[in-house]
Order: sequence, then structure tokens, then C-alpha cells
Amino acid sequence: MHELKMAVTLEQEVVIILNSGDTMKGLPKWGADPKKVQLRTVEGSFWFLLEEIAHVTRIIPIEKIEKPRQKKTQAKRDRTYRV
Repeated sequence: MHELKMAVTLEQEVVIILNSGDTMKGLPKWGADPKKVQLRTVEGSFWFLLEEIAHVTRIIPIEKIEKPRQKKTQAKRDRTYRV
């Protein structure tokens, strides 16, 4: 359930696989009952007992990951040196 806690904290979507074999995709939220999680999907909101969940996969959007900065390069100029 670590991945589920991370997804709620970071507001990331998840794909959950239930013990029944059903798969659901949505945004998880905690409710008042610590044994349940709410999954907000395009079809509506659903509540699941944590014991019904067999597997959780977090969906991490690429645009939220900080991309490495490109190295700044100086333009090479024609320079003449006199000795």
C-alpha cells in the first residue's frame, strides 16, 4: 500500500487490480475510514476496502519530472592572439 499512499500524497493517478481481477484507473483519495480508499474515475467515484486491492501501479506523468538542464555553451569566436 506504499504506492497508494505515495499516489495520494503526490496527487498521481493509479491503476488498481482488485482481488476479483477487475482493473480500475483513477485518482485516489483517503476518506474518514482508514480501511477504505476512494478512487475518482471518469465513470464516477468508487470506494474500495484496502483488503480488496491486490496490486497498485502509480502513473507518473513525464511533464512533472524535472528534466535535466542543458549545458550552456559559449559561442566560439575567431580570436587572434599576438605574442
